[in-house]
Amino acid sequence: AHADALAPGVSAGVRERALTRVLVHHPGSNHLAYQLVAALQRGGYDARFETGFFHTEDGRAARLARALPHALAERVLRELKRRSHDGVDPARLHLYPWPELAYVALARAGIGGTLLARAVGWRNDAFDRHVARKVAREAPRVVIGHDGSALYAQRAARANGGLALLNQVVGHIEAALDIFREEARLAPEFAQTLPLIPQAIVRRHREEIATAERILVPSDYVRDTLVERGADATRIFVLPYGVDIKRFRPGPAGGTKRPFRLLFVGQLSQRKGIKYLLEAVRRLDNPEIELVLVGQMAGREAAFAPYRKWFRHVPHVPFHEVHALYQDADLFVYPSLHEGSAFAAYEALASGLPVICTPNTGSVVRDGEDGFLVRPRDADALAERISFLYRHPDLRLALATRARARAEEFTWERYGERLCACLDSWLVA
Repeated sequence: AHADALAPGVSAGVRERALTRVLVHHPGSNHLAYQLVAALQRGGYDARFETGFFHTEDGRAARLARALPHALAERVLRELKRRSHDGVDPARLHLYPWPELAYVALARAGIGGTLLARAVGWRNDAFDRHVARKVAREAPRVVIGHDGSALYAQRAARANGGLALLNQVVGHIEAALDIFREEARLAPEFAQTLPLIPQAIVRRHREEIATAERILVPSDYVRDTLVERGADATRIFVLPYGVDIKRFRPGPAGGTKRPFRLLFVGQLSQRKGIKYLLEAVRRLDNPEIELVLVGQMAGREAAFAPYRKWFRHVPHVPFHEVHALYQDADLFVYPSLHEGSAFAAYEALASGLPVICTPNTGSVVRDGEDGFLVRPRDADALAERISFLYRHPDLRLALATRARARAEEFTWERYGERLCACLDSWLVA
């Protein structure tokens, strides 16, 4: 029906896309997966989406939520709207909610640590097996899964002669383990902020990378961690993410006088290099420099206590208000130790903020052009770059202008064009 809806005069390439069934699957809430599905559908592919649950205005979950008492209904609907995307066609959406609902129930009950990590593994495994059964029945031409929940669907796709594609959204899991072990030694007070990864999950990730015929990665950092651990570089395509440049944009110039404001947006954990940022600001000890940390504080609050003098914590900001935080900052700092390609760095660039980050952040920041790259774990280098931009406002403004221009190269529309072109090339190879 999707292909039949095309006018008779459409090009062969467009018709070929319309005849190509693509099954994208993800068990939980992941805005990248939503963007990927929307991009494929916008590009003309017959892309179907299999997920845990997804919000549509007339969906069953929304109808049930609206029947609740008003205050509770608002809370539930706000949570549901985090699992939505206007560009995803509801008619090509299928839900398999039970594994995700079980995981969310455990997380909301306060379960954590190794037990929650195992619950994530169980959720991914159960969902993946469900998708694999569907792949075996329907034989889509392309199956796109995400790291940690793709293995059985990949095998089913290959058995049917389909293209098994892995969307690897973060660096190799064994690279993460190496970093986490070293961090637990270097900064034991922040060890509880690091995730626990059972060996069964490590094995699954390793098998997914070996099984996939093609691998999408968002950054050179992710590609390098895969190649260093044996992945064939010719199977890997680097596809940076995008950003909504209409929503994330520079704020008005001027305003009330305030301190020089550094911004960090993300989980406050050692995976993000949070101690090194705190140490950098502590070493500067400048009352004219303010650090604003936006996000959930992982681990024990006691680890952050020695630095309380040097930062302001904003635990939660509604998604529709986040852009205002960027507009009210002077500089974005993100010294992550292990990422895929941090969305926050794109949002900062689009907001006209110079970005100081590490290569491990996987960002599109260019050193000296729209920000600065510093080595991971280097608090002194962070402090020096922060101080340098504080003392050179004219350079900071020049970097800010180039930051916005850089972000305009990485819209979600451009992401979709690159994704579809990449898939076209793989399908004819």
